[in-house]
Amino acid sequence: MLRTALNTPDEFTVTFELVPRQGFDRKQVDPLLDFAQQAKEDGRIKALSITDNPGGNAALAPVAIGTELVRIGIEPLIHFSLKDKNRNQIGSHIYLYQRLRLRSLLVMGGDFPNPGYYGRGKPVYDLDSIQVLRLLKDMENGRYPDRTGTRQKQYPAPDILKGCVVSPFKATEAEQVWQYVKLLHKIRAGADFVVTQVGFDVRKFEELTEFLDEQGIKIPLLANVFIPTLPLARALSVGKIPGILLSEKLAERMEAEAAAGADNARLDRAALMVSCLKKCGYRGVHLGGVNLLFQDIAYVLDRVEQLDREGLPDNADYDFPVPGTWYYFQHRLSDNKEKKAVEPLAPGTVLGTTWMHKLGHTLFFTDQYVTGRLFARFCLFCAKGRYRFNFLLRLEKTIKRQMYDCQMCGECTLSHSAFLCPQWHCPKRLVNGPCGGSNQGRCEVHPDRLCFWVRVYNRLDNRTTLASLVGLPHLPPKDWHREKTSSWVNFFSDQLNQLKEQDE
Repeated sequence: MLRTALNTPDEFTVTFELVPRQGFDRKQVDPLLDFAQQAKEDGRIKALSITDNPGGNAALAPVAIGTELVRIGIEPLIHFSLKDKNRNQIGSHIYLYQRLRLRSLLVMGGDFPNPGYYGRGKPVYDLDSIQVLRLLKDMENGRYPDRTGTRQKQYPAPDILKGCVVSPFKATEAEQVWQYVKLLHKIRAGADFVVTQVGFDVRKFEELTEFLDEQGIKIPLLANVFIPTLPLARALSVGKIPGILLSEKLAERMEAEAAAGADNARLDRAALMVSCLKKCGYRGVHLGGVNLLFQDIAYVLDRVEQLDREGLPDNADYDFPVPGTWYYFQHRLSDNKEKKAVEPLAPGTVLGTTWMHKLGHTLFFTDQYVTGRLFARFCLFCAKGRYRFNFLLRLEKTIKRQMYDCQMCGECTLSHSAFLCPQWHCPKRLVNGPCGGSNQGRCEVHPDRLCFWVRVYNRLDNRTTLASLVGLPHLPPKDWHREKTSSWVNFFSDQLNQLKEQDE
C-alpha cells in the first residue's frame, strides 16, 4: 500500500501520473491500463495517480480508471480537484471512493476551467484544499460540524490517505512565502504526505526539505519529476502552463538534443534528478510526462539504480533554475562550509491606506473601544425591524461597494486579506491563501494582473513574519445561505451566540 511505503523509512517510493483523455472508448483507455498492468508486473511503482480534468478541460473521471487499477492490483492515487465540486459533491465523492476502495486522495484546487460547451463553465471552488483536508480529518474523527462548529452530525468515518501539493518553485517572494504558509496550514489540517509542483531547480527542491526541517515537521515528501517533450518545454518556457516555470536554458538544451537525435536525453536527465533527490531527504518521486510508455519509465528507474551504484557523474547537468528567482534561504560560504540563513522577508512594499481600514475595523468591530460596543448594539437593534434592517443593509452595501468592491457574501473576510475582497479580486475566491497557478507574480486566470494574494502580501505590515502568517487561523467554509445579507449583523449575531453558548 502507498501508506505503508511512504511510512517505511528505508523505502524510496515511486508513483507515476496517468492522464485520462477526453473520451471513454478503448483507444483512450487501453494505453493507461496497459501501462498499469506493466507497472504491476514490474513492481517498482507503488501507486498510479489519476488526474482530474487537468488543464481545466473535461476528461474521463478519475474514478473510472481508479476502479480498473484496483482490479489490476495496483493502488490508485486519485487527484481530488475542487474546481468543479461544491461541498455536497465533495462529501458524495468521499463516500463513493470508500465504497470503491479508492483510499488515497491528492487534494488540490485545480486549474481554472477552460472554455467548453457553449463557453466557459462556472468554477466552483466552494471549499479550498485546507478546508477539504480539515473536512476529511473531522470525518475521520466522527465529526461533521455545522456553521457554528458546535452541533455535529455523525457520519461513517472514512479511511483515506490524504495528500496535498505545494510549489517550492515560485520566482517571487510573495508567491513563495504564501506557498510555504499554506503548506503549513495544510499539514496542520491533516495532510499525510506532500507532493511538489513541477519544477527543475534543484536548490528549490532542497529548500523545501530545509524549510520543513526548520519548522520541525516530519512528513513524507514526494518530488515531482516531470519529463516534458520539446513542444511542451517551449510552451512552459514562455509561461503558457499555469504555475510551472521552465528556464530558457533547458528549452535550448532540449532543442540541441532534438537536433542531435538524442532521444533518451530527457529520460537520462530525469534519472539524474531522481538520483539527486534521493539524497536530499525526499521519501520518493512522483514521475510524470507526455507521451511516455512504460518502457520509458522502466529505463529511468534502471538508470537510477545504476547511478545509485556508481554515483552521479562529475559532468551531470540536471539543474535548471530560472534566473532572478527568490530563495527563502541565502546560501553563503564561510570557512569552506556552506551555511544557510533565512532570507529576510520584505512584505508591505506598497504604501497605501491599509492603516485606515485597520483603524476602522478596530473601532467598529472589536469591543476594545466604546465605538465597537455601540456599533454592535446598533446593528443588532436594526436587525430586529424590517425597515431598520433594510436601511442598514443599504448602508453597508453602499459603503463597502465603494471602498472594497464588496459582493455582499454575508461573511466578510476583508480583515484577513489586507482589506482586499477575494470574492471580487480573486477568480477562485480563495480566502486561505493562493493557488499554485500564478506565474512570476501574475494571476493564472488574468495574466495582466497581479495575483490577488501577491497584492495582499504587498499591503501587509512590513514587520510581518512567516511565523505571524502561519499563526493566523484558517477560515472555515462560507455559509452561502447568508449571501446578500448583512455581514455586520451576521458578525455580531455570531459573537452574541458564542457568548450565550459559553454561558450555558
